[in-house]
Amino acid sequence: MAPSRPATMADVAQLAGVSVATVSRTLSGTRAVDPAMQRKVTEAAAQLNYQVNLVGRALRQTRSSTVGLVVPDLENPYFSALAQQLSRVFSDPGIDLLVFSADGSLETEARGVSSFLGRQVDALVMIPVHEQLSEATVTAAAAAVHTIQLDRHVPGTAASYVGVSNREGVRLVHEHVSSCIDVGTHPVVYVGAAQGSSSAHERLDSMRRWFSPEVPTLLGDFSAAWGREAAARLLADGWRSATIVTAADVIAVGVVSHLLHQGCSVPGDFRVIGFDGVGAAAFAYPTLTTVRQPVEEMARSIRALVESDDEPSSRWFDPELVIGETSPGR
Repeated sequence: MAPSRPATMADVAQLAGVSVATVSRTLSGTRAVDPAMQRKVTEAAAQLNYQVNLVGRALRQTRSSTVGLVVPDLENPYFSALAQQLSRVFSDPGIDLLVFSADGSLETEARGVSSFLGRQVDALVMIPVHEQLSEATVTAAAAAVHTIQLDRHVPGTAASYVGVSNREGVRLVHEHVSSCIDVGTHPVVYVGAAQGSSSAHERLDSMRRWFSPEVPTLLGDFSAAWGREAAARLLADGWRSATIVTAADVIAVGVVSHLLHQGCSVPGDFRVIGFDGVGAAAFAYPTLTTVRQPVEEMARSIRALVESDDEPSSRWFDPELVIGETSPGR
């Protein structure tokens, strides 16, 4: 029985068990499609009495030359650095990048996505606020426009993903600690973020895998203020030497700032290691040992995805360890 409202391309995709992009290519006839896939789509379209909207197709083919970027917040220098890098890679083909900050709010994130869709952006790049609770917003975005998740991801959606291997990043930290640091003198402590985002929980899981399930852990948020608070807690608890591995450079900057303010030596009393390698790392003194994400390659990958008609896909990049003064090598 036909639905009470006119069937949409998303309805056809759900019934056929394929992506919206596959339905679009099949019914538009613009690219070759596997015959079995084509049969599934056309049968689903016939069952739902779906009619291709030729006027709508013509309007959709008129590009707006804009890409929307939704970030959790702009106070985190890493997100600002990502926005800057994306602006650079899209400037060459003359595409404007519009940036919207969710300010850590799921409701604001949904409003930002809705606003971009209303402006008919050509594609949407999202750094989701929450790994589970952002699912409805990411799903709605992916059903309407080519959507690419960056750095953080919500699993199980039709959106593409571009990010770094957090597991490999922590492995590099473990390799550095194992080869350069006497853990008897500088035992490892992890200062991370609560597990609301994929990056937060993947880095914590990797710490427990590569170091120990019982590695001492303090969890807060991705901010310098949390780094300062965590350092104060460690000193109050009697720590006088440690290797402090952090979930982000912005946390590491806060940790180092408080330790130095309290008269501690870095790296003499405490070693500190960050994660990201861009943004907050530029403000670190002493220079920060950190896991650097290849943001230039990631940004170019996003541009390639925006310019292609390929199926949604995931692209993982390996980071590199950058040795600074906060945890020098041998």
